[in-house]
Amino acid sequence: MFSRVLIQVTHIKLSLFSTQEQRIGSYASCSSLLFLSTLPLPFLIHSSQTRCGFLEYIFGLINSWCSASQLSSTLTQTATNR
Repeated sequence: MFSRVLIQVTHIKLSLFSTQEQRIGSYASCSSLLFLSTLPLPFLIHSSQTRCGFLEYIFGLINSWCSASQLSSTLTQTATNR
């Protein structure tokens, strides 16, 4: 259930920002890779576990407030109204 919501929300988020941030995206991804390559492996593992735990917590809260389909339709309406 969590992974389905995460995939739906990620897909919506990417479609919302893909046209706006195409120029910035390539630079950001390169700089992120360079930054990540300088970090020690245990730090990367810990930060990814923390980040995933935080995202799981946030999506758990969102899921308790509304269903994935309600969230998806709300985000789609917001994107089309802009």
